[in-house]
Amino acid sequence: MPPSSTLSLPAARRRGPAGSHGVLFAVYAPFGGDPVLSRWPRSSQAPIHQQALVQALKETAAQGVNVAALIDLHDDDSWLVEIPAGRPERMTVHSVWKQDMARPQALSGFLRRAHARFPCGALVLALEGHGAGFVPEIDPLRLTPESITGWQAGGQAGEVRWVQSADGTGYEPEAGSPALPMFSPVLPMFSPVLPAAGMPMSTWALAAALRAARARGVPRPAVLHFNNCFNMSLELLHTVAPHATVATGYGNYNFFTAGAAYPRVFQRLRMAGGASAEELGRWFALENAALLRAKGNHPTLGASLRLSRVRSVTAALDRLARAMTAAMQAAAGARGRIRQAIVAAQQFDSDADQHLETPDQVTDLGSLAVQLQAVFGTGDPIGAAAAGVESALKGVWQYGDFERPWTDESQVWDFRARYLGVGIFLPDPALQGRWDWRSPYYLAGIADPTLPPAHRAQIPFLSDLGGRRPDWVAFLVEYHRGTAFKGFLPPRAPVFPVFNARFKPEFPPPTDNDPAPAPPKPPRRRGGR
Repeated sequence: MPPSSTLSLPAARRRGPAGSHGVLFAVYAPFGGDPVLSRWPRSSQAPIHQQALVQALKETAAQGVNVAALIDLHDDDSWLVEIPAGRPERMTVHSVWKQDMARPQALSGFLRRAHARFPCGALVLALEGHGAGFVPEIDPLRLTPESITGWQAGGQAGEVRWVQSADGTGYEPEAGSPALPMFSPVLPMFSPVLPAAGMPMSTWALAAALRAARARGVPRPAVLHFNNCFNMSLELLHTVAPHATVATGYGNYNFFTAGAAYPRVFQRLRMAGGASAEELGRWFALENAALLRAKGNHPTLGASLRLSRVRSVTAALDRLARAMTAAMQAAAGARGRIRQAIVAAQQFDSDADQHLETPDQVTDLGSLAVQLQAVFGTGDPIGAAAAGVESALKGVWQYGDFERPWTDESQVWDFRARYLGVGIFLPDPALQGRWDWRSPYYLAGIADPTLPPAHRAQIPFLSDLGGRRPDWVAFLVEYHRGTAFKGFLPPRAPVFPVFNARFKPEFPPPTDNDPAPAPPKPPRRRGGR
């Protein structure tokens, strides 16, 4: 969609043949691995027609938008839901047996079907379920006993045995096992276990699905709404940038709403008569904020970005990564100062303990840029490059709350700083020797069928460029050099909190005109839930 184009909904009198014009809103909801999301807000699972997301989609169609959804439920079928614009009473629901929602063919096929049913001029795609930022593309058929007991140079099976650490927080090589052969110990190794629960679609697979759908005539999505956790990550944005116009998502957790904000988004579009892709993307974030703030104790951080800007963000990050790598190679103290900035930067809760601090492995990129400027000063090459990153991210932040999360009332999450919004993966940010399980795939460069095992495909953000590592990967290798490897953190399925309606707002919600925030005062402590 060209930058000057707008999305619009037809007037009611112009309904004509169902689905012949207007906007198609497609929703992909892989709830099959999560019984809570499948039955929310009930204690037991409702029939598909009564499912909360389906009810919200009927309200959305009533606003004049064609709706198609593929919803996979726990211990149930996958369901294709189709609702013509302005005619929710004509909703059809079909079982499509059981789809493997983590495979790109499922999403691509769904988009082809939705476009054939509603051949509209503009496509908006919302992705529900879990999010995790960077997710590697793994072939489970290649996870053999030989491949997971060690992988040495040349692709030969090794003899490393993995055991749970004494404190139960991860996995480490068994005492007496052979020394890991490389200075970056996880590069030739494979994490001994994978998440027991199903992971989201991989970063590579999402782009592959969008690419395949476009090749079959499906329009490029005007807005790609990541209605889940941690998916406003630079790795993900860079990967999908060629295949959508605007992306909207949430840096930390986004609490589950079963699509309740969607009717409000398209009501805005109907009332306005039209909107740019940027405006519609922003409305997704703001209506999500309004819905969660009304509940209280559901703080979130919403961001939106025209994906053509990803190139300038990545170029600025490359300059910063080169400056930091050069500084560490030239001066022994540079690594400690960079670590100081990383620890001070805003972290997102990738280890699910509700504490937004290292060793969380997702760091806000804008916050990191601000902290690097504070440590090095703008006259230093690192500080100057960090200022460029902050500038490249200007305007991404759409809203950020200051509140105690109901998941842990002892915490205060403050997302009001306007440089926040886009995360980036750091395998071991605090240099503790405990690596995120995704690290071997993130740092491996071009996907090699033998190194590490089962790594099927690499995303462009991490791929080798002319035989050299990408600048960000080269920085990470240099940053972690010399830190003794202790083991991998346990791989977990990402957390996706749901509503807890027992709270009321305690703080006034921030507005778009709020000044830059002062250091927050801890909220007053209330009684128990």
